[in-house]
Amino acid sequence: MNARYARADAAPPASMGRRFAAVLLDAVAWLVLGGWIVVAGVIAWARAEPSTQASDDAVALMTIGLALTGALVVTQWILHGRLGWTLGRLATGVRTLDVESRQPIGIARIFVRFVVVAAGAVVALLGALVVLLSPFFDRTGRNRGWHDRAAGDEVLDVRRSVLAAAQQPPRRSRPSVTTASTVASTASAAAVVAEPTAAPRHAAPVPAWASIPRPPMVSPPPPSSLVLAPVAPRRSGPDLDTRAIPVVRPGLSYGLAPELEMTRPAPPRTAAVLSHPPVAERMGAEFELSDGRRVSIERIALVGRNPASDAPVQLVRVADPGRSVSKTHLQIGVERTGVWVADRGSTNGTVVTLPDGGQVICGVDQQVRLRVGSTVLFGDCSMRLVWVPGTGLAG
Repeated sequence: MNARYARADAAPPASMGRRFAAVLLDAVAWLVLGGWIVVAGVIAWARAEPSTQASDDAVALMTIGLALTGALVVTQWILHGRLGWTLGRLATGVRTLDVESRQPIGIARIFVRFVVVAAGAVVALLGALVVLLSPFFDRTGRNRGWHDRAAGDEVLDVRRSVLAAAQQPPRRSRPSVTTASTVASTASAAAVVAEPTAAPRHAAPVPAWASIPRPPMVSPPPPSSLVLAPVAPRRSGPDLDTRAIPVVRPGLSYGLAPELEMTRPAPPRTAAVLSHPPVAERMGAEFELSDGRRVSIERIALVGRNPASDAPVQLVRVADPGRSVSKTHLQIGVERTGVWVADRGSTNGTVVTLPDGGQVICGVDQQVRLRVGSTVLFGDCSMRLVWVPGTGLAG
């Protein structure tokens, strides 16, 4: 990711008012830097008689204005492709970035945006205006127009993301990891320093607690750079366990009658003999995708439009023509304690719908435990947990 837009993942889509303000400022920049020369030349050429000196001067004036206009257009084109902004977008705080990588899309894809708008102008006189107003028709709420979808970009309000990042409190640094030899050497040095020396005759008696060696002081390490979350989980428990949510069942009574509580415990029963040999238990949890496929996940799996990882994990690809699913959208883990899902910093997020209809929004790298029958929604796709190993439960 481009370091200049490292926080663009949290940037919201730019509003239509801010986008039109950027276009208006670009038009004003054109008028100031050369457009007024073109307008003045056209007016002078319209008033002058043909084949006269005034007509030739007007043509020369228009030529100068068109040359300045061409230089401005090429400059804006290069800035828009390589940096993601024009003069108007820079002033309004919006950027045109790739929908997946959040990097500038390049001058070739900027040209694709222009071709789509120009094609609308060729089809009808108001076609270009319809293309520019097409972000209002986006059902996802990201304000992506037809020209944005053709170029694979998204217009973001980076000004709001910078303000939100400035208001966040600083993160606490993690404690440093020391080896056993370092701790032993530090403790021995502290014990030598804390060992009492021979006191003079008239000195005050030294209390007993003064001879106890103090634990070594470990200074906090300097703040490290950004480290991506590991593919394999390193914590012992989940962040959110939806199975712990109580389910109210009618007809249950808490406590026994007094006469039943006074009875003696029954003798242990003999083990029941199975009439048939046990069936080998399946190892992986089963999910049913929205396209009808069933996928068995045994340990760790990455789900997305085109997931990739250097670690030996299972990759589950889903078909998403609308590109609503990120390349690596979410992560699924199967453990002895259950099955969990975690969002991998996707664009459209991940939502877990419980069997009773409740919904849980998954935070980035937050493990959410799943019940059997829970549905994971990501983009326009979904997958339902239908079986969990070790329980025999099926949804």
